[in-house]
Amino acid sequence: MPAAAVRAESLGFDGVFLFDHLFPLDGKDRPIVESFVALGSVVAATHEIRVGTLVLRAPMRSPQTTARAVLTAQALGGGRIVCGLGAADSLSHPEFDAYGITFGSVEERLSKVSETIEAIRRGESPVSDRVPIWVGGTSRAVQDLAARSADGWNVWAVTTEWLTERRRDAPVAETTSWGGQVLLARDETDLAEAVARRGSTRGVLTGTVATLPEKLRQLAEAGIDEFVLSLLGDTWDLFAAEVLPVL
Repeated sequence: MPAAAVRAESLGFDGVFLFDHLFPLDGKDRPIVESFVALGSVVAATHEIRVGTLVLRAPMRSPQTTARAVLTAQALGGGRIVCGLGAADSLSHPEFDAYGITFGSVEERLSKVSETIEAIRRGESPVSDRVPIWVGGTSRAVQDLAARSADGWNVWAVTTEWLTERRRDAPVAETTSWGGQVLLARDETDLAEAVARRGSTRGVLTGTVATLPEKLRQLAEAGIDEFVLSLLGDTWDLFAAEVLPVL
């Protein structure tokens, strides 16, 4: 993971973000690292790139524990941390059960997010770098919480139409970020082959080096300020060389 972060930094990406899971949700037998330990290793291996979480499940830890870890990383990392927080959705329920953690109601989980934000803000000193906090989720309650208490709102794999409607009907945080999987190819032939190999592209943003920039620009025009992209396949170099320069 540190090596991947170093590579991302060398290619010109602005940040690297880590998820927060206890075991693979896709059923595959592969290792899952602990978020804060991994975050520390990434901070130590890099110099300028931002390092974030997308998202920490707030109900999984006490607000004070999360705040202390986030603020420690912010201090040791020279102010490069972005703290993405979430209330955990139904896909997280089996993980909570497996580790003996109470999942709680939606209201209880959202309350944990609020308490964690408050704990981070209380722990910041007047001379420290303020930690940008994003709240992730697509429910109206999450959108309102992000606008009220956080610096950013993260949405996952939403369309421009959905985003335009939601931004029209309710307040939003100062920063809106879009996260999602991206399937990139050099041309339409390569893209068709990649889609066929994958089988399903539901919830995946697909495009070539010619068409993907326009899709990202459309999202930006709909209100997206930052992108957190999970590039499928070994396409980091292709994205950095062909897409980043034209955004």
